[in-house]
Amino acid sequence: MEIILIIIALFFLMSCFVNSSNPDIIGKKGEGKVSKILSYLPKDKYIVINDILIEYEHGTIQIDHVVVSMYGIFVIETKNYKGWIFGCEKSNMWVKNVFGKKYYFYNPIKQNRSHILALMYKLALSDKKFNSVIVFSSRAALKVHTETPVIYFQELNQLIKKYTEQKFSFEQMNEIVKKINTLNINTSKMRKKHNEDVKERIRYKNEIVMLGICPECGGKLVPRYSRYGEFAGCSNFPDCKYIRH
Repeated sequence: MEIILIIIALFFLMSCFVNSSNPDIIGKKGEGKVSKILSYLPKDKYIVINDILIEYEHGTIQIDHVVVSMYGIFVIETKNYKGWIFGCEKSNMWVKNVFGKKYYFYNPIKQNRSHILALMYKLALSDKKFNSVIVFSSRAALKVHTETPVIYFQELNQLIKKYTEQKFSFEQMNEIVKKINTLNINTSKMRKKHNEDVKERIRYKNEIVMLGICPECGGKLVPRYSRYGEFAGCSNFPDCKYIRH
């Protein structure tokens, strides 16, 4: 009996460790925290829609959070990362430094820009109606230089409330929400396929980078040097600004 209890305890501890280190689970926890924070916005002025999946010309695109208000549509990308975060507005890749070990991830501003473009097309609205916001957990230390707001979870509602220029009527707000809800794909089959497609794109990108090929334009990656050290840059620079550290 004691052996069985020990085995159960070990299995429980192992499952907790796997869950705590799984990027997908960590990401979902972050989105859950942001959803709760957004729920405190005044409901007569802001309508929150979480975890949106919509089809567009290149497949499907997943958006963490959208807040529809009289003051514009806020499109929010959540990053539940820890460590020092380095990046700038136009770079392709940002850096996450955790205890001296570097990890690279796609610029979330550019990632969120693709979300906004998809919504612009689907809702037939101009760029001026949208506000892009990138949010990180307090586990991160932000060392970024951007024009687009890149803030911590707890700063989100305060930032949203700073926008006071009216862009929609209450009736228009409700019509936009209705359209988004109609576009949103809720079937588990489609959401599973989206996740598989994302992983396949990441795998393909990693493979061609390992072959010395630029994933942005297909050019050759060549060694370059800066005051920060050696990195690989695209041979088609300045037309293509892809870099890999």
